[in-house]
Amino acid sequence: MPSYTIHYFNHRGRAEVCRMLLAAAGVKYNDRRIESSEWAVMRELMPCSMMPVLEFDDGTKIPQSMAMARFLATEYGFHGNTNMEKLRVDYISECFYDILDDYLRMYHDEHGRMRFEQFGVMSNGTSEKYLRFQSTCRRILPYMEKTLEMRSSGNKFFMGEQMTLADIMCYSALESPMLEDSSFLHSYPKLQSLRNRVKNQPNINNYLKMRNCTEF
Repeated sequence: MPSYTIHYFNHRGRAEVCRMLLAAAGVKYNDRRIESSEWAVMRELMPCSMMPVLEFDDGTKIPQSMAMARFLATEYGFHGNTNMEKLRVDYISECFYDILDDYLRMYHDEHGRMRFEQFGVMSNGTSEKYLRFQSTCRRILPYMEKTLEMRSSGNKFFMGEQMTLADIMCYSALESPMLEDSSFLHSYPKLQSLRNRVKNQPNINNYLKMRNCTEF
């Protein structure tokens, strides 16, 4: 079995879905958390000067969080069994990524660095980035609620009986908005219940209890 290192900053952000996938699979890995003070040196060592990055035991480094997530989902049985199933998992996951991406961009400064002191923008946001985030949520969340209801009346997972990358993305991508506003999914009870089912999966539940506690 290969060994992995996930390189990312010391927060959940775009790497958390990969951490959760590996936790769900029961796979140990090296969680390399890079402090902001290290990044000026480290960025030259990373593909495309970006993170997260998935590193294999032979030294190969792969960027792009969703490519990383799809690889891990395929490797460990969280990506569907047919091409059509994988397509469904992928489009759902990408929809949630759009929400995550717009959320994180609200907290980026002009250099792309996270502004931790700005946490709480959702409660009084009027900026262009906040309005874009709101628009993205209005576009995507109703569709995700209906998509979930297409299988098992929305009472299990996006693919029915089997938890996949799509469900883990629902949890990880919406975690920070939910921490800022507990009523964020008030109009989407099926999605709210799905997040609880993901959280209660034994391996994921153990991971969530043990992980580093960070704002983002």
